[in-house]
Amino acid sequence: MKEYTLFELIEGLNTKQFSSVDLVQMYLNQINQYDSFLNSVAELNPDALEIARILDEERFSKGVRSLLHGIPILIKDNINTSDKMHTTANSLALSDLITPYEATVVKKLRNAGVIILGKSNLSEFAYFMSYDQMPSGYGSRNGQVKSPYNEKIDPLGSSTGSGVAVAANLICVAVGTETNGSLIAPAYQNSIVSIKPTFGMVSRYGIIPISETQDTAGPMARNVVDCALLLDIIAGDDENDPYTAEFQHHKQDLIHAYQMSVSKRKIGILQFSNHPYNEDENAVLIEAKKVFIKLGCQVEDVQIESKPLKNDDTLLYEFKNGLNHYLESVSGHTKMKSLKDIIEFNQLDPENRMKYGQSILVSAESTSGDLKDEKYLELREKLLQEAILLENIMNEKKFDALISTHWTGYAPIAGNPSICVPAKPLSDLTPISLVFVGKKWDDATLISIAHAYEKATNHRIPPILKS
Repeated sequence: MKEYTLFELIEGLNTKQFSSVDLVQMYLNQINQYDSFLNSVAELNPDALEIARILDEERFSKGVRSLLHGIPILIKDNINTSDKMHTTANSLALSDLITPYEATVVKKLRNAGVIILGKSNLSEFAYFMSYDQMPSGYGSRNGQVKSPYNEKIDPLGSSTGSGVAVAANLICVAVGTETNGSLIAPAYQNSIVSIKPTFGMVSRYGIIPISETQDTAGPMARNVVDCALLLDIIAGDDENDPYTAEFQHHKQDLIHAYQMSVSKRKIGILQFSNHPYNEDENAVLIEAKKVFIKLGCQVEDVQIESKPLKNDDTLLYEFKNGLNHYLESVSGHTKMKSLKDIIEFNQLDPENRMKYGQSILVSAESTSGDLKDEKYLELREKLLQEAILLENIMNEKKFDALISTHWTGYAPIAGNPSICVPAKPLSDLTPISLVFVGKKWDDATLISIAHAYEKATNHRIPPILKS
């Protein structure tokens, strides 16, 4: 089936080439044909076709609600919907949960006329369950997600189902979430694009949490423009999430960001003194440098020593605090009332419920879970001082973006936006993408730079799927 872009779907709907009902059926057919192997979709919305029919009628009687009116998408199965679908984080412990309220991102999608076709699989509890060699994309409820390019390729991160579904053309665009790498890593490994927005641009309300200070939802697509169009829908301030208050002071034109000129932009190529690039990565960076110089950019190497950031020390506190508050908010809709309940539930059937252990859950439970705890505050302050390295470099040297073939913890911990773009055709077992990091609340500039690179190189090739 043709890999449509969002603009092609929008144009097709506007010119009556197809209807929203046609699109929903088309992607349902794709899922039915290919997902038994990929296992990227957790659950389908039983009302999707009826919602599409209503939105088709509305298009012709009242007009469209947004550019994405009548477009079907998938969302990660840690995002609340108040419909007939479950919200489980791919855990048997939450397999009974149908949430009583919707995530703010879901409200925004519905208000824009977007059709939520279903929920995508993920690494259990967004890959925050066990230190004991638990594979990416695995969860006790639905099993293992697999790469559409080759099952030997690790799908990575936690937004694995969203990334795989987009890469395999089971959907045009999807929503994932990230705490530290869970949008960028699966995009990298599945040769697609993702935008990890500035922290605070997208509300966390109604998303099963890991971190109060790092969690965000973000778009996944096969090109930068599609990601930007979806990000524009889900971005915005929300009274239920105090971290979004700053959004009002940093409004950006995300829809037209790709049209911005990148001439005279200053771009830094990160060189890690303790982690040199291999031959293929160097070739990617040499090509990128030539591309940006040709586009009129100033390009400089920036050498840093990449240090391991001890993110788990703070995440354990935040996870216990956030998950317990979340479970309180859905009280009466699941038997689980606390992190302790989940741990005890898993221990009753370890072979099926915690195949790879639950050491992270246990470690989190052993903390106070108090975000006013002096030890937590000290750990978070120290971590943040280390993580703002890239933001400081960009401000001091007036860079508009930093690029690398590696993703690091600096951007997600400090809240900087990041974009992942394929940097080679994925015809072997070693994906390579270019990762762009920008200054906080300068997402539009980063979108323009990433799009310019993508347009000049156009490296992505689709996978050959098994049915």
